[in-house]
Amino acid sequence: MLKVGISSAYHIDPFLENSCFIVGNGFNTPFWEVCWLNDVCLSEAFPELFEISLLKNVSVAVMGGWSDGVWKWGDLGIPMMEVVEAGLLSKLLSLRNLLETFVGSNSEKDSVCWNIETDKIFSVASCYRRYASRRIPFGPINRNDEALEKIWKMEIPFKIKAFAWRLFVNRLPTKDLLKVRGISFPTSNLNCIFCGVHLEDRDHLFFKCHVIKLVWKDIGEWVDYSGWKEDDCIPLFMEWYAVSRLKSIKEVWKIKFLMWRWSLFGDITHSNCNFYDFCKDPLSFLS
Repeated sequence: MLKVGISSAYHIDPFLENSCFIVGNGFNTPFWEVCWLNDVCLSEAFPELFEISLLKNVSVAVMGGWSDGVWKWGDLGIPMMEVVEAGLLSKLLSLRNLLETFVGSNSEKDSVCWNIETDKIFSVASCYRRYASRRIPFGPINRNDEALEKIWKMEIPFKIKAFAWRLFVNRLPTKDLLKVRGISFPTSNLNCIFCGVHLEDRDHLFFKCHVIKLVWKDIGEWVDYSGWKEDDCIPLFMEWYAVSRLKSIKEVWKIKFLMWRWSLFGDITHSNCNFYDFCKDPLSFLS
């Protein structure tokens, strides 16, 4: 996390935004870009001084040092001539007064605490919750917000959960995203492999292509449900999830599955009968 602090922009990084740096010797704590002095980020508290400073992306130790057991600050890389011309003397005085409140320890290393949790201890789960709330645009709070939580709790193989998560947040390597990343395709290869629509994206590939819609139609017939209305990723998942909980749907599915299994055990169906084909037309497979 200390290395993240050196190289990332503070205002957009979820690690730095929710961390507080505790300065010891000052070698590993960025001076301007993170909260370390009274929970203040100096680049945000004093943006004009940060702009004219010649010392950016440096540690606290670069700006000052220990002398006879007392920490003393240098000029912070801020040219006095520019301070006077810009009328920033009062702000520079405020910055120096704030820096005078710093009490470090020459014998201790810098450390970091995680402000989100009451115990100030970082965890992957805590960071994920914070990051997801920023990056996944669910919009207004509604029933669709539960989609990711439901996926992770399902009793299905992990690779299926991971695939679904990437589908929900639009991080699968579809052609439109690969093009954005700078991967070039011949013009013809950008088209949908099923229907030829230009620039294949997630929604088209999984929900809107007329070939894919036929697949969804067949699945609906398996479970005797064809009244879905959504064609967007997460709302569609939530609709099907709700349908799967209905007792009537479960009973239809169980009856078909049980009949298929019995037909196999009793050797009364064709040898190449699979469940998919059987559900479409059970009678045609019975001998």
